[in-house]
Amino acid sequence: MIYSVQEIKFEFLAFIKKHGGDFSDWYIGIAADPKDKLTAQHKVDQDEDAWTYKQALTFQACRTVQRFFQDKLNMDGEPLLRGDEDTDCVYLFKKNERTSP
Repeated sequence: MIYSVQEIKFEFLAFIKKHGGDFSDWYIGIAADPKDKLTAQHKVDQDEDAWTYKQALTFQACRTVQRFFQDKLNMDGEPLLRGDEDTDCVYLFKKNERTSP
């Protein structure tokens, strides 16, 4: 399912509220294959860790969501400045001793 920028913001804020922590305890990223990025790069345990992702309409929509959480709420994450039409998912996970970062 494809979500609007506002829907993704709302879903992510509700997810963070449910799982707790400060915004700085969370990481937000953009990827074409978010599950692979979460497990391979960030070492997220899909069964144990708090994580989610949403598909947006465009890469620019993903950047808008990422900038909101990073600039306004001080969330961790590496800004992705370029992406193709397949780079359309925003992901989020709660950092812990297992994850990278």
